[in-house]
Amino acid sequence: MQTARTLAEFLRRQSDSVRLCTRFAVYTVLVFAALYAVQNGLIGALNRHFAGLTALLLRRVGVPSTAAGPVVILGRFAVEIKDNCNAIYEVGLYAAAVWAYPAPWRARLRGTLLGASVLYGVNLLRIVTLLTVGVLMRSWFEVLHLYVWQILFLLVVAACWFAWVSGLREGA
Repeated sequence: MQTARTLAEFLRRQSDSVRLCTRFAVYTVLVFAALYAVQNGLIGALNRHFAGLTALLLRRVGVPSTAAGPVVILGRFAVEIKDNCNAIYEVGLYAAAVWAYPAPWRARLRGTLLGASVLYGVNLLRIVTLLTVGVLMRSWFEVLHLYVWQILFLLVVAACWFAWVSGLREGA
């Protein structure tokens, strides 16, 4: 009898996992399709926003910098904030994971907003870090940009989601 209950519980947990993964896949496709649909308007504006804000923050700490559209310029070094450099896709991935998890809608909304805020801040840090490396150690720029920060950012996305889920479980 105990074995039958254990097996039933195991199968129920597996179906919960399959349901979560299926919802995550569907929400990810929907979020990325929506982002692709607004790419020319929203994403371009977001790229310009990050460039302008980064230049402003750098000037506030005494680093001469300017922004021209989506480009941040520090002396003879400049970077363009492109479509994959504005954290919107990472926010979309995080949001899809939050929405897929079985939780009350209010908790999902709060988790999405909090996680998006964290990812926004981390993205600013990423841009400033990359600009600093580009100015001081240009040969390391591509490595940090294409490999190190990509991995770190995905780890931050996962950490935000795990922190949110842990907070839900502690509150229950």
